[in-house]
Amino acid sequence: MYYEENDMKQMAIKELMRECSAHITEKTKDIHSLVPGYGNVNSKIMFIAPCPSAKEEASGNFFEGGGGVVFDAFLERLDMKREDVYLTYAVKYRPYKINAKTGRILSRNLEDNEIMMFLPFLHREIELVKPMLIIPLGPTSHKVMHNLEAVKSEDVGMKTTIYIHDKPYDQIVLPHPSETSFVGATQSEELLKVLSDFKSDVEVDHPIEVEKPKKTNVPSMKEAEKPQVKKKIVLKQRKPRVSGKRKVILIYGGNNLANDPTLVAAERVSSVLSELNVSVKRLDLYQGDYNMDDFFEALSESEGVILATTVTWYGIGGLMQNFLDRCYESGQFPCFESVYLFGIVISKQAYERDALSHLLKSWDILGGVEGTTLCASIENSADLETDKILLNAIDKKAEDYYRVLNQQRNILPTSIRDNKVMMKLYVPSDEGQQENESEEISPGWERAFEGGSGTKSQISNYDEFIEKQQKDIEDIASLFKERLSNKGGLVQKTYPELFEYKFKPDKTFPDCIISWVIEDKKNESFILDFKSAKLKSKFGTDQDADVVMNCNHDIMKKITEGRLTVQRAFMTGEIKAKGNFTLLYKLDLLFAF
Repeated sequence: MYYEENDMKQMAIKELMRECSAHITEKTKDIHSLVPGYGNVNSKIMFIAPCPSAKEEASGNFFEGGGGVVFDAFLERLDMKREDVYLTYAVKYRPYKINAKTGRILSRNLEDNEIMMFLPFLHREIELVKPMLIIPLGPTSHKVMHNLEAVKSEDVGMKTTIYIHDKPYDQIVLPHPSETSFVGATQSEELLKVLSDFKSDVEVDHPIEVEKPKKTNVPSMKEAEKPQVKKKIVLKQRKPRVSGKRKVILIYGGNNLANDPTLVAAERVSSVLSELNVSVKRLDLYQGDYNMDDFFEALSESEGVILATTVTWYGIGGLMQNFLDRCYESGQFPCFESVYLFGIVISKQAYERDALSHLLKSWDILGGVEGTTLCASIENSADLETDKILLNAIDKKAEDYYRVLNQQRNILPTSIRDNKVMMKLYVPSDEGQQENESEEISPGWERAFEGGSGTKSQISNYDEFIEKQQKDIEDIASLFKERLSNKGGLVQKTYPELFEYKFKPDKTFPDCIISWVIEDKKNESFILDFKSAKLKSKFGTDQDADVVMNCNHDIMKKITEGRLTVQRAFMTGEIKAKGNFTLLYKLDLLFAF
């Protein structure tokens, strides 16, 4: 569980950085190199520095130079290293200005609007790390944590309490390590004692190996499934409703990340149904300690099931798919009859419709009934929590689902439910019990036996089915042959030819010259000449071009194959560029890779 939580925190922080980078680029109309946080994401102590210097931005390291030596000595007195704490910046880029006379790039002081631009992302980073003690370093960091108000000198080195989104955090303000007052402020024995107390609670990245196997007291999936293979399956039947209060099971299949919008939607739906006098029982799949027998017992008494999952890249996710697989392998199809599904699928990027379709079809195969669906694409939970229109739409969906449950609407026939396509379940039977087991299967689901064991799936009109499969295979084979031939034609083109072939004219794009330098294959370097919404390309280099970009052959190949954008490659450091960055920002819109 520790390693899963650690990985989930790191993934959430990386996603937060990507979101922050896109937001800053949109606000400033400029591309910045952001410096992410560093250290142990499970640490109880979090240091907040104001912003990176030129050296720190270039290296990605915190506190370069003399300040770093002083800071490391301070941690050494506490018997700690940088890897034991978490370090981050309040403003994650270096504020700079250009000297009008010399053209040199110089550092400048942070402005209040820059602090406020990064503040929501800093608060979310704090919520993800969950420190017990926050230590702002320097007067600028003090202002960040106190709504741009300066901290009094007598408060330096004293433990106070601050509130972020109504949650209390302990705080000790200290000077920046590069300031001479830092050494004096950290000499206090009382301060060192307080920090040592927090240090004892720090969770290191290498927990004791003896404790690791003790975390799983719940029997594994394999142990729970072995008895089902060997013993006879006794099917549960649906129980009649004995009270006026309807029952629903909410099954959450996400990873329980702090910025998961599905969590917000599921809790909102649960709250609305509870207000409508519906009993909602929740099952969180990420905990992994659920018992299928208990689930089927609750399902036999419920009128509805809410399946809520998050699309992280494609599909319904491993937790939800594993749960549905176990439902199907159990053979408890009578429990699903006439149970109305509320499918909640929210994606952070795309493909939510595909996941919802998969969820509905799986429920149909199990024998359930489609009730209501909620399908959306929302990047993070904050966007959903602060949007009253979206929350109102979710409330309406929950009310619609309640009407479906309350009215018990008639069910339209489907091919699966009416056995036009027969689904067969392979269930091994004990010797001499074939007749007894076959009597326990519901009329809507048939079983066939061959000798002393179950047979494979049977399909009506088997010959037609095989013929259609062969035709589908031939169609797919011809399709891939065509794609491979087309791809081969594109690969043979040179980079100048490819860029001309994929060019999309844009009259708003200014006339300019862009030089691409392929560092590991200099002979493939080329120049793009944009003039009057037309493009001319040729091999060569031009150091006086408006933009000069350097990359290797592999990165250029990814760009021309559509697997990487120019902007993302630049932001991750895979492309080095100089010149007019505004042209670089618009370059992806000109080519249909």
